[in-house]
Amino acid sequence: MALLARLGAFAGKAADAGDTAAREGGDLRVTMVLHPQTAAKLDGGRLNVLNADIRLFDGGFAAFAGNAPLIRRTDLLVVQIDPDNAADLAALENFAAGPGQRIPVVAAVEDLTIAITRRLLRSSIADVLPIPFSLEELGQAIDAGRDRVARATGQGPARQANIIAVQGVLGGMGTSMVATQLAQLWADGKQVLLIDLDVQRGNAALYLNLKPRLSIADLIEAEDRLDAEFLRMVVERHQSGMGVVAAPADMNPLDALTPEFMERLLDVAAQNYDLVVLDMPGVWIDWSAAAMQKADQILLVSQLTVSGVQQCRRQLDVLEANNLGERVRVVMNRMTPGLFGKYDLSEAESVLRHKVHFALCNDYPTVSAALDEGKPVGQMKLKARIDKEMRTMAAALADELLALEVGA
Repeated sequence: MALLARLGAFAGKAADAGDTAAREGGDLRVTMVLHPQTAAKLDGGRLNVLNADIRLFDGGFAAFAGNAPLIRRTDLLVVQIDPDNAADLAALENFAAGPGQRIPVVAAVEDLTIAITRRLLRSSIADVLPIPFSLEELGQAIDAGRDRVARATGQGPARQANIIAVQGVLGGMGTSMVATQLAQLWADGKQVLLIDLDVQRGNAALYLNLKPRLSIADLIEAEDRLDAEFLRMVVERHQSGMGVVAAPADMNPLDALTPEFMERLLDVAAQNYDLVVLDMPGVWIDWSAAAMQKADQILLVSQLTVSGVQQCRRQLDVLEANNLGERVRVVMNRMTPGLFGKYDLSEAESVLRHKVHFALCNDYPTVSAALDEGKPVGQMKLKARIDKEMRTMAAALADELLALEVGA
């Protein structure tokens, strides 16, 4: 499919995928976290009769509870627990009271008794399933979960956007350029929000030729008043149609933000937009780590220099230590093509011990003009190589997000 068509159809494809799920498996997204022996007894071919999009997660409950993107794509959780294991029960209750508070939880239990059922239902558990359970019993639990979601939201399952974090390994890598250019491409047909989280040196609004009245500092001051309406007040509209939350005009201390604020901001943003792009600062702090944990994809922007590659390797180490390695996509910016117009990334990949997913050429005049006018690079120079590479990257990332949505 042509790149323009793939980008333009991104929102439509997501909607089509959702419609297909509604026709074939329903609009309620159910994640089941079961022990291997229990999962092996499920008849996967018959699950589609339950009018729900059912997915099995085999990583265990602890891994699920730490996977913020998967939690966002879950409307109902069915999890197998041992009610006599105090640690299991405490972990489940902590999840239900924290990151999973919007998700009805169904506990699947072996040797279920009336006493155990009563004890679980007195906690935060929405329903209880005996193991082994029949297809009919699972369907009843799913229907009860659907009703609970509808009562909580006044409608169906809540909208939950994808989140992409863009971080440079050093200053001057072109992080804001990548974030703003991608966001403009994705804004064709989607409701996109770009949030500049670099509260000390953020340039996203400048690169989009915007003069915002308000900034993220106003959201920080809002504290508990931060909701969809307040967010819309702060958002500046770009000519592409996307919304922008600008960095403050004045330098703010990094500790002005907190993990709790970040959780709240991204939850509100994800419920009101199709895609949220984060222009990250180059530092690691508790709230930036919280933002990374919420991201479906993390773009690590570097350059093919000694310092760029070295810092990229160090950033990869940190991300992998936080179980985020699979979400990382490395972007090498300002590359010089070699023989036959190809990039040689072999040495960099050897040092990084990681794939370089995307390479962008060094086209300073075109990029500089685009940033000065706040427009996509393709509007500055027809058939520019940098435009083709940006669109290729945008389309590939969009395809990956779509695969996440449909469970591929």
